[in-house]
Amino acid sequence: MIQGNYFEMNSDLQFVLDHFVDWDTIIPLRENGFADAAEYRRTGDKRLEFAPSSVAEALENYRAVWLQTGELAGKEVAPAARAMERHGLKFENGKVIFPPDTLRLVDLFSQSGILAYSMNRRHGGLGMGLTASSVVLELVSQADPAFGITIGCFNLAEVIERFGSEKMIEEWVPKMAAGEVTGAMALTEPNYGSDLSHITTRAVKGEDGIWRLTGTKRFITHGCGVGDRPSVILTLARSGGAGAKGLSFFLVPSTEVQVARIEEKLGLHTSPTCEIVYENSKAELIGKEGMGLVRYAMDMMNGARMGIAVQSLGIAQAAHNEATKYASERVQFGDTINKLPAIKRILQDNEALVQGMRALVYRACQIVDHYDGLAQKLLKETGDERAVRKNEEVVRLDRLAKLLTPTAKLFCSEEANFVAYHSLQVFGGSGYTEEYDIAKIYRDARICTIYEGTTQLQAVAAIGGIVEGLREGGFLLEHLRTEIAKIRDTKIQNALTQDTEKLTALVPRYKELPEKEAFSIDMVAAFARVYISILLAQQMEIALAKNLAIAENKSRVFRHFHGMSRRYLSGLAAQLELAA
Repeated sequence: MIQGNYFEMNSDLQFVLDHFVDWDTIIPLRENGFADAAEYRRTGDKRLEFAPSSVAEALENYRAVWLQTGELAGKEVAPAARAMERHGLKFENGKVIFPPDTLRLVDLFSQSGILAYSMNRRHGGLGMGLTASSVVLELVSQADPAFGITIGCFNLAEVIERFGSEKMIEEWVPKMAAGEVTGAMALTEPNYGSDLSHITTRAVKGEDGIWRLTGTKRFITHGCGVGDRPSVILTLARSGGAGAKGLSFFLVPSTEVQVARIEEKLGLHTSPTCEIVYENSKAELIGKEGMGLVRYAMDMMNGARMGIAVQSLGIAQAAHNEATKYASERVQFGDTINKLPAIKRILQDNEALVQGMRALVYRACQIVDHYDGLAQKLLKETGDERAVRKNEEVVRLDRLAKLLTPTAKLFCSEEANFVAYHSLQVFGGSGYTEEYDIAKIYRDARICTIYEGTTQLQAVAAIGGIVEGLREGGFLLEHLRTEIAKIRDTKIQNALTQDTEKLTALVPRYKELPEKEAFSIDMVAAFARVYISILLAQQMEIALAKNLAIAENKSRVFRHFHGMSRRYLSGLAAQLELAA
């Protein structure tokens, strides 16, 4: 893997964070009006010592974390990634044996203070919101997505903070922040993956008031913990009757379950995918009984889906970097192959897709942070949950968040595979061997379109928002028009307006198809491309207006991506016409 400080090496990521994310809106909401800093001044509570008192202070803290993460990712994780993969995981006597480097790196991240990036600082975390913490995940995933998952599992503590009792939070979250206990999410069963409403793992409450679970869960990442660190397994189980309303959410220590086996996978060779067995296993109920799927598990899955979108971005960046480096060094026909038009086209496509993915990911994260922060602020002010849910701005942001989360997961996971595929092509026959890291990157990318909900399921989750939102007066059409209006160049503004009109015109044609679901992925991908074109146009104008060094690159990338987007729209229009 290419080595160096991955944050300092990535000018596009720095541009997005410095000039494109609306920190002035989301940081004050995340920091509850900087209440922690005020409390520290009043009480001297050491847990709040580094709480920021302004947006500028928060960004200074974030940047220090991002720089340190970039250093660890590019100079510690990346050099160890191949050795960890070659060692792999071993399963002996019911215990998973990890590569020594995995355990060393977990220790390193824990000692650095980065491990608990999304946990509340009152419990030992950094208190970063989704947008800020996604930078950590992107950088580590670029170095090794399997290790990125390992780090991310500790931060499942955020789910406990959100929905657990005070007793549960105090017992487990500080241990997770300290790197003593990790987390796992257990939804899937051998016979039920996507169809979670029919899962059969049973939860029974005894006369002693203790819940006990019996059943089997499959594909459970880090259900075994990490080395000697146990995990707390956030488990969906049936406590009542049939259907979704009979499901509840539980916390089960990994010491209460047995690991039956681990999967041998195509990629992510150091991320343990476990089959775990519950046999009268003691559990603690999280939240209210009967709300396990409809509220808690769905919230956890939405967060995980954004995590996979970010992971996909990191993988795509790694693939593109490796291909760019190889093409600049490999000489054929008297010159380096990056001068060949066919190779140059691959690199240009990949660069445009990676920057497009990043624009979509961080805009989606920003909207999720804005929604969560505003809803929490209004709830604290009014105490009226029903009124908050009906607030016009909360409703708008909620709709956008529910659309952009599956859209980002769908688009980024699919395009990460595209970028990895074509990056491997740049290496020719050498790319098909284990001589270069691109082979590992290619294998690791493949899972992204599958886990935490397949591409097909993301399309199901997103298509309703697109069909309903693109009608005249719909929330999505209004959002696109508002974003286009921010662009000053009237020629580009008109072109993007035409694209939006073409996309909108596809909706009634899609709705009339006898088997329209077969084209739902295409419709979501078309929306993603139009939306990303708008975001990249905004970025180009920001860079040009501020005379930034990246301006020429931003101009080239926008025009290239916009061309790709328009070709996709035209192709989809032809497809729908033929299918009618």
